[in-house]
Amino acid sequence: MIAELASRGTLPPTGVRRHETQGETEVSVPLTATEQLHYRMADGSVSISDDLRSLYAPGDELDEAAIYSYLQFGAVVPPFSPWKGIRRFVPGTVTAVSNAGPQKIRTQFSLRPFPRTSPPPNADRQISEVVSTLDRVLLEHCAGRPVTILFSGGIDSGLLAARASVLGLKDVTLVNYSFGPNDSESMLAEQMARHLGLRFVRVEEVRDGSDVADVLQHAGLYYRTLFSDHSAVPTCALVRAVISQCDSSGIVLEGTGADGGFGKFDRAVQWQRLHSLPAWGRRLGAIAYRATGAWRRDSKVEYWLRLLRRSDQWQYPFATFAQNALLGIAYHPSKDIIDSIEENLVQWLSHMSSPDPRLRLVAVGLTLLDASIVAQKSRSLFDEASLEVVYPFILPDIINVAVASADWPGSEKEPKWILKAALAQHVPAAMVYRAKGAFMASMPDKFWQKAFLAAFDKLLDPQSPMSRFVDRKFLLGIRPLLAAKRRLPAQTERFIWGAVFGNEWIEQVSTGRF
Repeated sequence: MIAELASRGTLPPTGVRRHETQGETEVSVPLTATEQLHYRMADGSVSISDDLRSLYAPGDELDEAAIYSYLQFGAVVPPFSPWKGIRRFVPGTVTAVSNAGPQKIRTQFSLRPFPRTSPPPNADRQISEVVSTLDRVLLEHCAGRPVTILFSGGIDSGLLAARASVLGLKDVTLVNYSFGPNDSESMLAEQMARHLGLRFVRVEEVRDGSDVADVLQHAGLYYRTLFSDHSAVPTCALVRAVISQCDSSGIVLEGTGADGGFGKFDRAVQWQRLHSLPAWGRRLGAIAYRATGAWRRDSKVEYWLRLLRRSDQWQYPFATFAQNALLGIAYHPSKDIIDSIEENLVQWLSHMSSPDPRLRLVAVGLTLLDASIVAQKSRSLFDEASLEVVYPFILPDIINVAVASADWPGSEKEPKWILKAALAQHVPAAMVYRAKGAFMASMPDKFWQKAFLAAFDKLLDPQSPMSRFVDRKFLLGIRPLLAAKRRLPAQTERFIWGAVFGNEWIEQVSTGRF
């Protein structure tokens, strides 16, 4: 028997397909599905849910491979889940579940190779192909409905706004998050909105720590699955503001996935060169990163040493997406655990992409980073509000164009060159061809807040869920730096946030506090 659990949503989620056959139910999960579908086998039945929290049972044991993969990559690598009794349907597969008798799970990879076509003859035709595909997606999802765009003023959201304006979509509103009165990115976003003739709304950052407290104290309530991204704090405030003023019949657009689809080709070359260095050289860099305590100081030396350490510990392209270089420093999985994580990644990758190293980078980026981490910052929040959110750049039509663009001139020279060229047709070039700031708050300003330090201290408690997976000595050494508002390397900050947030989420779910 198959039981559907959807206490906080309806099944099947958008994009996930189910088909009944004789004696079996087939569950098909797209490669870039933002809905994470999990299952639990118990008592002669299989329970399936897009809400991981609803499958938890008291006494469930944490899965070491899952937790360590979370600490390393910011997402639990499928088919793992945080708990041993629950598994995730692997994106890009069709899984057959028996309907009667002994429960059996049989998974097969369902992907066909990405289509490879001859590139359009010139840049204008290439831009036209991207734009026409994006227009088709926008009209399919947005025609006749009020549209809200999460708007940073960057390339991705800028192009969504520009095409929404050209297509004459209904009641388009651009909602921007400002990191203070002197946020130049927010001011430029307002200028772009004015140039496009679209309504602009600004959400101001709070400076009293209540935003951090909100996310940490309600982690289990707000999010259906476990992920690590410290920009969840501003995203949560932005999304909650959108929900409070958005028409329930409307649709929300977010630019997640443009970087993964169009912006990684140059990184493939860089990381291949890094992995081509002699193994002994990368190993020396890895040792130096640990021996010098490089993770405590933000510097160019730290940057290069951490790249060497990541390339020494993980093969391409997984090293590219490792969120930190602290394996063996801040957390100590056994070799068997590491091998288990990498084995699942290799098996998944071998079916999700061709051997082309550029496309392998894109495949991992879209599935492990964009769909499993970045989109999760807003997905659950909008689902709770019964408000539809669409991520156009990780829909199949756009992905196919992105993959094809790997063979177009310029793909390895300038990230997202085709999207930049398309946006430059609508706004001044100075708004497009510029350095773009990341969408994240200053983490030292968040880490020293009372709510964060209290959550950090809970992680030090031997009884906390994540305490046995992290190095207590490392945490004790970092604690004074956080209280002093010391700027740390970006990847050290990522790890600290991930460990603290993960501990809160697991504790709240396992104790029913959501």
